[in-house]
Amino acid sequence: MMLSAARYCSVAALRASGRTTRIASSPLRAVPGFRPPARRTRKMGTGGGASLLCVSAAEASTSKKGGGVGAAPAYPPLRVTAPGRVVALGDIHGDIGQARRALSIAGVLGAGGDAVNPEWVGGNTTVVQVGDVLDRGDDEIAILILLQKLHKQAEKQGGAVYILNGNHEVLNVSGDFRYVTQGAFQESMRFGEHLVNLFGKAFEDAFGGAEEDARKKQVKARIGLFSPGGPLAQQLAMNSTVLIVNDTVFAHGGLLPRHVEFGLERLNNSVSDWMRGKEITDEKDRTALGMAIGSVKDSVVWNRTFGTENFMTEGDRERACATLGQTLDAIDGAKRLVVGHTPQMGGCNNQCDGRIWRIDVGMSFGVVGADPEVLEIDGDSVRVLTANVPAAVSKL
Repeated sequence: MMLSAARYCSVAALRASGRTTRIASSPLRAVPGFRPPARRTRKMGTGGGASLLCVSAAEASTSKKGGGVGAAPAYPPLRVTAPGRVVALGDIHGDIGQARRALSIAGVLGAGGDAVNPEWVGGNTTVVQVGDVLDRGDDEIAILILLQKLHKQAEKQGGAVYILNGNHEVLNVSGDFRYVTQGAFQESMRFGEHLVNLFGKAFEDAFGGAEEDARKKQVKARIGLFSPGGPLAQQLAMNSTVLIVNDTVFAHGGLLPRHVEFGLERLNNSVSDWMRGKEITDEKDRTALGMAIGSVKDSVVWNRTFGTENFMTEGDRERACATLGQTLDAIDGAKRLVVGHTPQMGGCNNQCDGRIWRIDVGMSFGVVGADPEVLEIDGDSVRVLTANVPAAVSKL
């Protein structure tokens, strides 16, 4: 007998949260090659967003073919076809104001909605946000809810909103909260309280409800939400680490020939399994997980091979472009790679004859607070959208 989405979220995701109480127990610390980097900080209107996130996680946790309790999980997509234009947003880092500005520039967020009920005006546009929704800002969960609500509306018009997993999503699922702001800890506590109100007191302890010390309660709530198998970790498990939309490849940090040779779908699936709380024992799956999220130098979410805004020498540029060419040539139909991760002080830009686009402009005020910019891909046309050059939205 199938569980309802709400019951699934409470019994599976929340129970998993209750089992995880220690940051040090994170499975990521066993991932081959993982080394965290050296250290470098409003009130949320849920408006049904908590249950929406839980429903989405429940839907994704069972396969479409007869999915039920014990069924094989549905993994995030590797390839999708977009019928209309594609717009890509860089790192958001917890800044919902800048996220809304970027979505408005992209021509998908209308002025007719509000904080609780956003208005999708993008028609059959496909949005790809390249990861790092989390950290450095106070409104991470509110952004996840906003993007999920827009996705639900977009689907009805043939569009979609996809979020990739970035290195900061990985850090939080691993229990590394060094970049979490005080406001984000408070948001986590409020969201945990909201889940308890929705699904019952039995899970109060999982989110620090019994803690009298406010700081301990906030930290425990975040651990419960984001640890592998927790409600928001399961939500992130629905997101791809690599996504190919038509002829464009999206990855947070970068993609190398060895990633493609090993198998991009396996990389995606290994991250999803880990975030859902599955123990990764198969050696090939462990290798895949390491390639996706492990090594700071060359994993998908940490790689900066193509992110350098200005190469030191022409030789460096030529070597990077040659590696990029090998990577894209190994992916059927791929014309370009779009990445975030490395802030570009001069705004969105490209190299290697337009085969690499860098779109992290540091828009969050937790980074540099730059003016939002968005990449638009419409057929063979690729251009940067700004507040001065926004998308032309049809009035029909």
